[in-house]
Amino acid sequence: MYSKRSIRKIGFSIFLFVIIAAGCSSVKETTSSWRNNEIKIDGDISDWQNTLESIPDKKFAVGFKNDNIFLYICLITDDRMKIMQIFRNGFITWLTPNGDDDEKLGIKFPISNKEIGVAQSQGMNREMIPPENIEKIIKQLLNEQKEFKIINKDNFPLNLLSLENTEGIKLALSYKANNFVYELQIPLASSNYPTKINSLPGDKVIVCFETEKAEFENAIGRMPESG
Repeated sequence: MYSKRSIRKIGFSIFLFVIIAAGCSSVKETTSSWRNNEIKIDGDISDWQNTLESIPDKKFAVGFKNDNIFLYICLITDDRMKIMQIFRNGFITWLTPNGDDDEKLGIKFPISNKEIGVAQSQGMNREMIPPENIEKIIKQLLNEQKEFKIINKDNFPLNLLSLENTEGIKLALSYKANNFVYELQIPLASSNYPTKINSLPGDKVIVCFETEKAEFENAIGRMPESG
């Protein structure tokens, strides 16, 4: 009965990287900064000080850095509904080199609760989660995330990898001081890794963040969001 799902997206694109933030109808361009400090993919935003750009209408901030080998992405939000939605339904970072759909690659992490077999508590489906419970719930969900999926443009899984892997892809999540932090490191075309973005510094890459929302969530009177 509730099988239909609505898609929420927020995107960016990169030219050397120029990043275009798009709420898929609107577009915002920004330039990825060259990595001049060590980026540890550990859920700690101290490596990203003064480089995160706020997207107020989407209630999050995002940052992009790169060197010759990797693109680094950091996203942070304190919006509880977005955080719960990310864990319930999964979170996909789409990377499209030069806007070419044939080269589109998706990194799905976190994987949705249904895919990893986590029972959803009733509290996760409520808009108001008691402050004393939110941290406990999120920490439990963080502990369940051990793997991520690489998917193609049709959402078909190409690979399921452990967070500890030799592909050069690193991911981390954390929840500290009411902030949810997502970090991603992914190889560029100049690397020797088999899974990589087919782009070099100077190229354009579209980055789009996507979650899905079940229609029944709107049936209880919440207004749907556009991105």
